[in-house]
Amino acid sequence: MADMAPYLLRLALYLVLMLLFGQALQRRATARPRTTGVLLLATLLLVVVEAITRLCSVLGTGWAGVDADSALWYFGSMPVGRAALLCTAALLGCLGLLGLRRLHGTTRQTEFAVLAATALGSLAWNGHATAGEGLLGQLRLLGGIVHLLAAGAWVAAIAGLLARTLHWRGAGLRERALALQQALHDFAWPGTVIVVVLAVTGSYSYVDMDGTLATLAGTAHGHWLLLKLALVAGMLGLAALHRWRLVPALRAALADPAQTAKAASRLRASLACEARLVVLVLACVAVLGTLDPLS
Repeated sequence: MADMAPYLLRLALYLVLMLLFGQALQRRATARPRTTGVLLLATLLLVVVEAITRLCSVLGTGWAGVDADSALWYFGSMPVGRAALLCTAALLGCLGLLGLRRLHGTTRQTEFAVLAATALGSLAWNGHATAGEGLLGQLRLLGGIVHLLAAGAWVAAIAGLLARTLHWRGAGLRERALALQQALHDFAWPGTVIVVVLAVTGSYSYVDMDGTLATLAGTAHGHWLLLKLALVAGMLGLAALHRWRLVPALRAALADPAQTAKAASRLRASLACEARLVVLVLACVAVLGTLDPLS
């Protein structure tokens, strides 16, 4: 189990930072300060634990072996260490904005979104995006950041849509079903743009790392990447099912409360399946960042 800890930490970091970024995109972060505050504190704890765990791995020692000099070297000289500091500063800034809302009622949602994007984007330094040099290296890093932000928007959208299906019983079922149908309709084109951005940035990153069909088929990194792509294909299949089958079925069933409940239940089950695939995709990402793409 101890061998799994670094991967679980990375998975948890990806998940919570993407959810935080998604809340900011949907302009709900400052509207629900208590929930967002708990999420921020949990994220800060994960960032600190992951950074110290990574430092221990670099030093080849346990937590007790970390001293002030090694910590200063890691956080001051190593790009991944500086990225952890940037992430921490951005999260503390988010907490500060929540505090301003509580004290003065101000809702600085744009600033919150920028800080949340900064925190999520800092994870690009945890993988292969920093391996390049010069202009090409900067382009790879930029592509990694954009890839993370697009993935965060997709993950957050799925979480938001699933949250709308949690309370279907009782009065107001038709109104909630209409709201969900509209939300799914509104996400159709942004979702398409997100998929295109993910495909372009992901392909560029792999080719820029000298990835080929041979490395895709003959390396551990390639096998994990193929698994990730298969899971993403499953998500795309479910998204198509929502758009062309389940949402029209929900729309057609709105006149009959019993049929509305059945159609909504099928849509909820499909969204829950897509959410599970999201977690599995992020688990693959957590592993991929630790593997050499060419061996």
